[in-house]
Amino acid sequence: MRRIAMLVFAICTVPLAAQQKDQLFTASREQLDVTKVLLAQEAAWNSGDLDGYVSHYKDAPDTQAILGAAAHGLETIRNAFRQNFPNAESMGRLENSEVDVRELGEKFALVTGKYHLSRSKKAGGDATGTFTEIFEKTAAGWQVIFSENT
Repeated sequence: MRRIAMLVFAICTVPLAAQQKDQLFTASREQLDVTKVLLAQEAAWNSGDLDGYVSHYKDAPDTQAILGAAAHGLETIRNAFRQNFPNAESMGRLENSEVDVRELGEKFALVTGKYHLSRSKKAGGDATGTFTEIFEKTAAGWQVIFSENT
């Protein structure tokens, strides 16, 4: 919980290059809400709950995840994640950093950042990279409509 509070604080108080040194950036309600979804995804992943992680994706045929190859639609995305991460050991522990949430109008947001996946060599070893997610504000709340890890 402390780590979540620190991440929300960091995202809400990131200094902008164009601002004076002592000024702080204040996140919008939308940025905070998207950040909460990202934190919920991370928590689900770290508890080995792949279904909980994928539940934040929009259930639509045009929802897309790039997991080596493009997967379209929630069931295909879920199956691709299960193929790549068949159990909690292979999922390891996920830590996101340098998260940037940008609003793209009233109904969309772009999230970029870095990830580090810690896991045993037997489970595939550590992995580090960047991620991009596009969220849509739906009746069910903010949901991922596109994701890619590189």
